Amino acid sequence: MKKTRVRMMVAGCAMLMAGCARMHSTGPIPGTDELGEITLSVGETRLLNEDVSVTFGRVGDDSRCPANVQCITAGNAVVTLLIQERGERSEPLQLNSHSNPRSRTEEGMRFEVISLDPLPTAGQGPPSTYTVRLRITRA
Repeated sequence: MKKTRVRMMVAGCAMLMAGCARMHSTGPIPGTDELGEITLSVGETRLLNEDVSVTFGRVGDDSRCPANVQCITAGNAVVTLLIQERGERSEPLQLNSHSNPRSRTEEGMRFEVISLDPLPTAGQGPPSTYTVRLRITRA
């Protein structure tokens, strides 16, 4: 009887410690590289863990300096991300490429725009497709 009680206590402590380790895990977010970064194309979705995914929705207000022009300021573009947790979408998360806010926290994760490609080209319309590089870390 005493051995059974001790075994149950040890098993309970082990489960409690495993749960705590999961809550305070370190290292990159699943689905990201060793630096916690991912690259997404417009419309692409990445699963970050069993509950949370991120989708690159669109680019708006792209006033960045064109690649073939010398500008006084870098300009800015607005990147819209869609964060989904357990199948439910949050409000669209809008981040900037060059001005604040470049990062925000949602669903316990910090999303930061690292880069947005390609740059516009003078005399042409907006690029037909974009890719965004994001850094995603635990908040």
